[in-house]
Amino acid sequence: MKRLSTLLPAFALALAASPARADGGPRVALLLAPQQLTIPQVELTGDVRLSQRSSIAGIIAVKLQDTVTLHHFGGQYRYTFSGDWSRGAFLGGEVVTGDGGWQHKSSDGLAFGGFVGARYTFAPALTLEASIGGKLWWESEKLHPGATANLGVGWSF
Repeated sequence: MKRLSTLLPAFALALAASPARADGGPRVALLLAPQQLTIPQVELTGDVRLSQRSSIAGIIAVKLQDTVTLHHFGGQYRYTFSGDWSRGAFLGGEVVTGDGGWQHKSSDGLAFGGFVGARYTFAPALTLEASIGGKLWWESEKLHPGATANLGVGWSF
């Protein structure tokens, strides 16, 4: 929990420091990973637009079993190479505690990797995104290769 207490203020500072869009469009997307509800856990991603083409995202997940506990958290940097932040394709990199896979079965170790994805924001700001990529997961002094696949459903404002 101590690591979480340092991550949240940093994310809030990035949100406050991000420049406003001249066209008044959305600059923050809050997304839920629906596939993780089957584990059962809730993973939320907050993506803050830094410019028309770049953003940073914070990730936090809690396990929903006997007691609600922090399972994993991390961050991403994204660069939109086609379209714009609201409707486009992006490349990114992430660092996440735990195994970094779409199910995040383990909260041990540290995963880092890259991905390619796309986002589409509809007129009332409903946002859908998906990404796929590769990762390296460091646990018990061993490096394990793997893949990532992420889905996100949420809202942009």
